[in-house]
Amino acid sequence: MDSNSNKKNSEKSPYEILGVKEGAAFEDIQKARDLKVEEAGEDLILKAKIESSYDQLLMGSLKARQSGNVSYEAVSASKKEKQINLANNNFSLFSKIKNLSNNSKNPSQYNLPKITPPSFDNLSIKISVGLLFLILLFISPDSNNRLLLSISTLILTYTQIKSGKRFIGSLGWSVTFLSIGLIFGGLLENNSFIQEVSNNSLTIQKIQSIPAMIILWLGVIFL
Repeated sequence: MDSNSNKKNSEKSPYEILGVKEGAAFEDIQKARDLKVEEAGEDLILKAKIESSYDQLLMGSLKARQSGNVSYEAVSASKKEKQINLANNNFSLFSKIKNLSNNSKNPSQYNLPKITPPSFDNLSIKISVGLLFLILLFISPDSNNRLLLSISTLILTYTQIKSGKRFIGSLGWSVTFLSIGLIFGGLLENNSFIQEVSNNSLTIQKIQSIPAMIILWLGVIFL
């Protein structure tokens, strides 16, 4: 029975297999294809014939367009096909915009890296970093002295703010510590022993900066 049925189907035209009339609209052909596929069930051979017939009708419609023999139904089918594709594209674009809007309202969905400022709660860390800055002051060129002092001043301000002090007060104390250190450095400059040391190893600029660096990091450690 199945072989006879398949033989009969093979002798039928694509229109007969889909059960539509010649010149049928695109919508009718598509609906007929869907219905026939559903009726075919698990019959893979019949499904293949239905799909083949559907493709043949579409190819025939395409050839008719290329040759200029386009029927009203073919034009209507082409318009409907373009409208469906345009609607699908617009829906896809709308979905993307909607998802983007939802993501902007829920920033927790983004896995952004969290930037954690360095912690100076541990006394050993404070001492280690302070010694590092002091060593850098000794070995770096004199042009970097101001940069190292500025960073140390900011670190002192940060540690005071973290301990609960206000920004203005913290900045004021940091600038005060820096000024006291520079004053001490200026006094050391006039010392004869320091002048002799500077002639042998250290420059005057470094001698002026060393007290300021030490006082700033004493503030970081003990305040």
